Amino acid sequence: MKKFEIELTNGKLIPSIITNEELIFGVTAIAIGMKNDYIDISSNVGKLEEVYAKHPLTNEILPVIVLDNDILEENSMMLVPAHIQEHFELAQKFNLPYKQVVAPYFKGTGEESLNPIVETKFRTSIIAVIKNEEDNAYLCVDALKRNCKSFVLGGIEEGETPEEAAVREVKEETGYVDITINRKSIFELHNHFYATYKGVNRYAILYVIFGTLNSKKREKISDDEFNKQKAIWIKKENLKDFLTVNNNVFVNNYLLDGDFAYEGDGVMINSGKFNRKLRSEVQNKLCQKR
Repeated sequence: MKKFEIELTNGKLIPSIITNEELIFGVTAIAIGMKNDYIDISSNVGKLEEVYAKHPLTNEILPVIVLDNDILEENSMMLVPAHIQEHFELAQKFNLPYKQVVAPYFKGTGEESLNPIVETKFRTSIIAVIKNEEDNAYLCVDALKRNCKSFVLGGIEEGETPEEAAVREVKEETGYVDITINRKSIFELHNHFYATYKGVNRYAILYVIFGTLNSKKREKISDDEFNKQKAIWIKKENLKDFLTVNNNVFVNNYLLDGDFAYEGDGVMINSGKFNRKLRSEVQNKLCQKR
């Protein structure tokens, strides 16, 4: 736990705490109790509209919410909605922003273990999770020449949004053309592995896109895609036994029914010089003098 003084836009300084200081760059709001000497609340619980706070490191303007909570009588609390579940629920309730600073990190094993003598190529990609509501089944692909059973995967082309890439990849890999994109997870995933089929190490930033099948309208796919993999619909209860790609397993276990606060280890992002380091390596270090 780390203590700070937070500057408010009314000119006052209010003591504040953060429970996990390595998450400091993920702070998107400040919570205060109703009994305080810094803001005239007039017994209103909720988001304040007239007073804001400044982030202690970046000076970003942050919303302030008031909680009927005696624990916050003397201190305010910095909220990290993307990585602390209690704060995530407050963000849902009070429409607070999220900012990811820890990305779930997956490293290749076995034949996908990193090859030290080849280069690493970076790319941004999508995991397209498409559901057939009628059958409670999900669109997956089964590679014919390697052990890769997954949701639809693919790279994002220049100028595309992740949502547009998901629609295109679904069409190219499976032929399905009548889908609606419903949401994008608030989290990006990082995957570092040796791509045996390309002969390079690959570092992929993955965006998780969710959609639904409107109809079974389908176009013919290319011969290359036809010979590479086959499309298959997998019932929700069978996904855990079908999926072989570790980041897809994570999506199935944690994100399929909606986002949550990711509280685990991973790669630091949006965190200045600590980017690309593991959270476990920098815990309790972000707030030291830099």
